[in-house]
Amino acid sequence: MNNISKWIFKVILYFFILLCTGLLILVLRLPQIPSDLNLIASSNPTVIYADDGQVVKTLTNRQVVSLDQISPDFINAIIALEDANFYKHHGISKRSLLRATLVNLKSMRVREGGSTISQQLAKNLFFSFDRTWTRKIKDFFVALQVEQQFSKDDIIEAYINQIDFGSGIYGVEMAAQTYFSRHADELTLAQSAMLAGIPRSPYRYNPYQNEDIALGRMAFVLKRMQNENFITEEQLTAAMDEKLEFQRINKYFGHADYFVEQIINNLSDEYDREAVVHGGLQIYSTVNLNYQYAANRAVEEGIKKVDEMMGLPPYSEATWEEKLNYPQAALVVLDPKTGAIKAMIGGRDFRRAPFNRAVSNNRHPGSAFKLFTYLAAIDKGLVTPKTVMVDEPVSFNIYNQVWEPENFEKEFQGPVTLKWALAHSINIIAAKLIDKIKPETTIEYAQKTGIVSQLEPHLSLSLGAAGVSPLEMASAYSTIADGGIERDPFYLYKLVMNEKNFDEYEFKSKQVIDPQTCYILIDMLKGVVDQGTAVNVRSMGFYRPCAGKTGTTNDHRDAWFIGFTPDIVAAVWVGFDDNRPMMTRWRTGVTGSMAAVPIWTEFMKRALGNTVFSDFPKPPGIIFEEIDPFTGSGPMPGGKKMTVALRAGM
Repeated sequence: MNNISKWIFKVILYFFILLCTGLLILVLRLPQIPSDLNLIASSNPTVIYADDGQVVKTLTNRQVVSLDQISPDFINAIIALEDANFYKHHGISKRSLLRATLVNLKSMRVREGGSTISQQLAKNLFFSFDRTWTRKIKDFFVALQVEQQFSKDDIIEAYINQIDFGSGIYGVEMAAQTYFSRHADELTLAQSAMLAGIPRSPYRYNPYQNEDIALGRMAFVLKRMQNENFITEEQLTAAMDEKLEFQRINKYFGHADYFVEQIINNLSDEYDREAVVHGGLQIYSTVNLNYQYAANRAVEEGIKKVDEMMGLPPYSEATWEEKLNYPQAALVVLDPKTGAIKAMIGGRDFRRAPFNRAVSNNRHPGSAFKLFTYLAAIDKGLVTPKTVMVDEPVSFNIYNQVWEPENFEKEFQGPVTLKWALAHSINIIAAKLIDKIKPETTIEYAQKTGIVSQLEPHLSLSLGAAGVSPLEMASAYSTIADGGIERDPFYLYKLVMNEKNFDEYEFKSKQVIDPQTCYILIDMLKGVVDQGTAVNVRSMGFYRPCAGKTGTTNDHRDAWFIGFTPDIVAAVWVGFDDNRPMMTRWRTGVTGSMAAVPIWTEFMKRALGNTVFSDFPKPPGIIFEEIDPFTGSGPMPGGKKMTVALRAGM
């Protein structure tokens, strides 16, 4: 053997020894497998805490049942979908492992698992937060141990009892109760196929949220079952023809379910969902339980009044299907001094419609978006609150098309000051203003303050013709409320595992708007509450210093109010999921002042209670001037009066 061959041999030998040593260390560090496999997924529940240390929720809503208490159709559906050779292999599928290895090597990272049911069960022993090769190797060895120590029936039973069905539901028994109001041994073939299809993507395949997609997934599972000879073609056809009715046994999930589900979904984008839920984490969230409870009560009571206004029967008396035809509401609360999300309601009924409307950016904000046009014009020194513009019929030529904006009341007031125009939400003035500064400037300021949705540079943007979320709007208004400091909204303070900080939120903030500009705009938004479209705030008994803006879209499809005190910002949205108009029993349109303002006001009254009143801090260089709201000059004797905040010297 020549010297080169010897050198190559030594390198290979050393590499082999190093590899064997590493594998030995890995094996020695493997966790001890419990005597009962059902203990795997329940030994380390994750706990979510509120901002004061109170427990919000202990995750894993789970009820263990034995294999003979589970429908054989469901067992077969899971095996056909997840591991068709489950009863033939010894823990590892060589074909799947080879395929996954090739895919992962090609992408140079772990993209595909190729896991058997035994491997998927094994990984729950680790609750690893790393999608790495090391974890996959551990899964491999523990799966072999599991197969040696337990029967196939023990393994499939444990696996079925820990599957994640979304919304805090784990195991087939709780899933059967949640989706079909029955026990696991009572599931039909169609119901079994529907449930088996959910765990791969619990949000996407949730039939309450995406029934058509879930039915398509069910058909896919049934076809897999037929291909694996678990069912006949006749059984497949009969199952496809079965009419599925969704209904729950477990009807109450708690006060912060939208918030909790959002936390889990956000963390699952970075870590394994199983690790997040079962990994024994201590999740210290930003939620304030007092605010959350106040938000729940305000939405519950406020949306009932909207139902009555629209002539709808009581929601509690509606059938499961009829409940989808009722208006929805969302409410999100931020601390403007930190960006912390303090409460979140994503809909009126989590158990019926878990889709989170508080973070969905597909609704038009209407006049609530005027804030950004006014903000830009004032910050650039082009106008002041006492600048006079004429409310009159107007048309704009846009790409050879004519746009003729209209006021909500179909009337015109003639000359008015900008503070009066914003307080009374005059569309013509907003349209003229955005034409003056250009739509790109409105977009610039909206994005500066916290809007992240895609915005198109059209003049109609001044009237809210863009899809945004309540969370975005609350974040942008928070920037104004805190004197121009923009902060990214966040849900978590830190994650703790084994008494050590696993991840910690880094507070990020930057000054994006001049504090004087923000204070001037706050004073204008106070006028909305004290003299304008949100005057119901005062008539309902909320007298603290506050500011905000209503929003009502064309044809009354969306109703908004985003308002704030020096301490908290809250955005409220009301509307139908299918985007149809909201009409009262008297055939008039529902507005932001009618639907969203009462919910916001009730929340604020409950949340702030008897805490000390405080006003917005006034930056240096601000003066106040009393004017006539229509002329901008000194008020006439006996005429209307309005106080405006101005920069000194203007």
